[in-house]
Amino acid sequence: MTLEALLNAVEGHFPSVVAALIEPTAAPDQGTADSDAIDFELVDRNCRSVYAAQVKSGGSGKELSAPDAFGILLRMIRARPQAQSYRLITNIRLHPKAVQLNRVLDIDDSPELRRRLGQLLARSRWWDEPAEMSDDELTRMRRARISVDSRQRHQLRDQLRERMRRFRNEHRSGLGHEAAGRLTNYLAFEIHRRASGEGKGQFGLAEFREELLTPGRHLAYDLGEFDWGIMVGPVPAPPDIPRPDLIESIRTVLASGGREREVRTCALLGPSGIGKTSTAADFAHDNADSYDHIFWVNGESGASLRASFQSIHDWLLRRTDEIPEPDSSRLRDRVRALLSSSARPWLMVFDNVVDRRIVDPWVPTSGRGHVLITSTNQVSWATHHAKVAVQNMTARQATQLIRMRLHQGDGWDAASERTAAALAEQLDYWPLAMELACGHLAGHEFGLSEAGRYLEQIRDLALNDREAIPYGYPETLVGAIRLALGRLMNNEELQPASRGAAHALFPAAYFASRQIPIWLLYFSTLMSSDNAVRSGLRHPAVLSPRVKVPFTAYEMHRALRAESLAQRDEPLCTLPEQAWSTAHCEGIDDTINVNEIVQHVIRTLAEDRTDVPEILSRAAYHVQGWLTAFIEANDDAHLLAILPHVQSLADHAGRLGITTDTLAVMWGNLAGTYVLRGKLDDAREAFENELEYLLARKEPAPVLELKTRTQLADVLKNTGESPAVWLDHLDRARDLAFQLADARPEDVSVAVANCLTVLHNHTGDGAVEPAVQSLTRDFELLRERMPSTGALAIQHEISQINKALTTGCMTDKEVEQRCRALLEDDGLRGAQRLELTGFLTEALTYQHRWNDALERLETIHEHSVERPLYPHVIAKVLHNVGLRVGLAVASGVPECRTALMILVGEADASPAPECRQLLSLLVAIASRMAVQHLSLQAGMTCMPFKMQTLRLLEAVCDRGHDAIREVYKGLADLDSAALDRDDEFGWRLLSQVAIASAVSIALRDA
Repeated sequence: MTLEALLNAVEGHFPSVVAALIEPTAAPDQGTADSDAIDFELVDRNCRSVYAAQVKSGGSGKELSAPDAFGILLRMIRARPQAQSYRLITNIRLHPKAVQLNRVLDIDDSPELRRRLGQLLARSRWWDEPAEMSDDELTRMRRARISVDSRQRHQLRDQLRERMRRFRNEHRSGLGHEAAGRLTNYLAFEIHRRASGEGKGQFGLAEFREELLTPGRHLAYDLGEFDWGIMVGPVPAPPDIPRPDLIESIRTVLASGGREREVRTCALLGPSGIGKTSTAADFAHDNADSYDHIFWVNGESGASLRASFQSIHDWLLRRTDEIPEPDSSRLRDRVRALLSSSARPWLMVFDNVVDRRIVDPWVPTSGRGHVLITSTNQVSWATHHAKVAVQNMTARQATQLIRMRLHQGDGWDAASERTAAALAEQLDYWPLAMELACGHLAGHEFGLSEAGRYLEQIRDLALNDREAIPYGYPETLVGAIRLALGRLMNNEELQPASRGAAHALFPAAYFASRQIPIWLLYFSTLMSSDNAVRSGLRHPAVLSPRVKVPFTAYEMHRALRAESLAQRDEPLCTLPEQAWSTAHCEGIDDTINVNEIVQHVIRTLAEDRTDVPEILSRAAYHVQGWLTAFIEANDDAHLLAILPHVQSLADHAGRLGITTDTLAVMWGNLAGTYVLRGKLDDAREAFENELEYLLARKEPAPVLELKTRTQLADVLKNTGESPAVWLDHLDRARDLAFQLADARPEDVSVAVANCLTVLHNHTGDGAVEPAVQSLTRDFELLRERMPSTGALAIQHEISQINKALTTGCMTDKEVEQRCRALLEDDGLRGAQRLELTGFLTEALTYQHRWNDALERLETIHEHSVERPLYPHVIAKVLHNVGLRVGLAVASGVPECRTALMILVGEADASPAPECRQLLSLLVAIASRMAVQHLSLQAGMTCMPFKMQTLRLLEAVCDRGHDAIREVYKGLADLDSAALDRDDEFGWRLLSQVAIASAVSIALRDA
């Protein structure tokens, strides 16, 4: 209470107060020597009491009577006769007569006050005191009040912390959650120290204020780190020229209206190069003391959103000790839930949002946070209620920017200022245009004096190509970009790096605008696919400093930065060296970004030429090489980081209707990535695009067609297409395989193995069974003719194990031995290792070796936690292992055992305790998977219903009535029609047993 009173005073609620006296032993005025009457008081510069308080605490159930309250107040007014106010503060519930006493103290008339006090206290030990009180004492009593404070201690501390945070933020000092707690404890200690008599119990307001505003670096040193203003993600540096008008507009929007825990969102809208990102960064830095965390999200694409949220999740993981979430939708929901539950204020910036529909599901809606969104798409955000238009700089800001960029030494005079102002005006006060102009003039011998000539040049260039000027952009900006490009092409001093930088802008224009790997851009500019193949280039390629080249990637980068056409960006990934994959080498994480308007202008220039297919093909060759390398190295972090560039190239190729062999291969690799991530609809579209190009090609490409049809057939089967559709592709693949068998045996061997895998996984359909058998027979005959490799042998062995588990043609022990032998091979691909681990788990459960199975299932669980790939493999494990474990667990639950006896007349012996742990782990894995990922394997029907059945069985085991009701209710909305099939007997039985047991428990305990 003393700390709260000091805060009231320092906030100005008691203007005359200069200090607090804590547990005063002597009265500052002419009062009685009653040292226990006052707990603390606030005094003015003459040591007169302004506010005297007594704090009385008690446990729940107690009541404070009117006589007891009166007695305390009487002691207070006699101990401090000159005090301006008296306050009895208590957490004890007031007796109705004590409440009445508080109202009586409002009476202004002394005789009436005396009479009413006498009535209230008539039967108490204070019955005669009102009559004997002097008029002066009655006057003082009217300045007394009883305050009931029912807050719990933790609530009081939280409110004090929040008030201290607010006070420090108003004074730009900042305070995080932990620092607020530390500061609260320290100030409380200072109060207790004075209560023990140090400093005569006095805590001066100036000293309190100084302690309250302790410099942040001192608090951080005490804590070991700052716990406020922590920036997570690639937050850009604040701009050199602040724009306070925009910052204030954002602050006003975010501070206005809304419910307490409703996240307020402000959209910063404007053309490219106008300063949206720098304004958002300026706001983040300027208000860093108001937020514990500032999260920066790349909103350019779905892949970049996911990568950013994974980084945020990883950071919050260190704060909450939760398990990371690999699935996009669950990752998004998990981060939103963590932010919603956080007591700490945060800011999230979604930068460079292209499509509102993509970003909307990711935006948090609940919590103590604010959201900033930057976007050039003003139409998309037209209906958003809170937006700030980022427009041209003011004349003063623009002139200041030019002065900062070009002022060197003492040569700046009034004439320079006028020239800078005129240049800024001609450039429409457009930030990017002025940066480009300054980049040009800074490298010119005569500097600013060349401004007139510079303006003539950029106007001429813009007039020569007015179609390149997007709507809403000044022609001078487009001219400035073209002139900067021209300077790079003709820069004699930096040749050949500057010419290489100019050419690099063309592939850069078709990549995503952010985090373009420098070395990817370097090779996309300089090395054709033919040269790369001849030189044996391995992706991702980075040249050693010892290799002699006309210019390096970093020299190319410096040339782009010198003309303000690119900026250094955050690393592609920030993995510690010990976590690097085999595809990771020094330098691959160095990136740049290119402004969208620069990309647009460069694309406009490029698309007037005839070499755009070559530009796209060269970039596609190298980017798909990076993608493939990361897939083969199981490097998911880099795979996800590079994916936006692959998608961007594919989108532009589709927009322009450009198709080449290299682009077709890129479509195939992109589709393969989608398959790994469980995005089968996207994979189907990419494979169909690739196949469409191959079929339209003047010269047939049978090898590529064979690969594409094989993979497309698998995707079509797993997306639920009728067998007739995907069998048509396998039928054509068979013809191609026989055609190529002698000329391309290795390619045919791989394709045949893949086709047989698709066919062996087919669950059966009477109408098409003859066609399946015929194709299988033909492919098996062809396989016998083809050469075998180690990789194909492994694939065949995996196929045989899968077949054995389905048909029982091997013993469970033999399956186990084969799986263990294959898992010893370090050359297994990620999907193969995961699939074999699943087969081994399945074989162990059939042998009732629950502890061994649990060990293997934990490995699969770790994969599902750490990596977002191969959800189809995990779903298959859940399906097959889940049935075996579910039936075994049910045998050990009395209600389930009874149901089994009724339904089938028998039940297995009760399993070991580890079997129950297996069930819980299966449920945990299933709960982390998106619903659409549970059904990625053809033939695995009703997967959401089956996984809900496992959850119900777990609830039955725990006998949790609320959980049983909740899970049972969830079953009603899930499809279970396919369980009537003969091949679904096991799952049908398990679901019937679980449901019957749940109903039995609910009825018995009702």
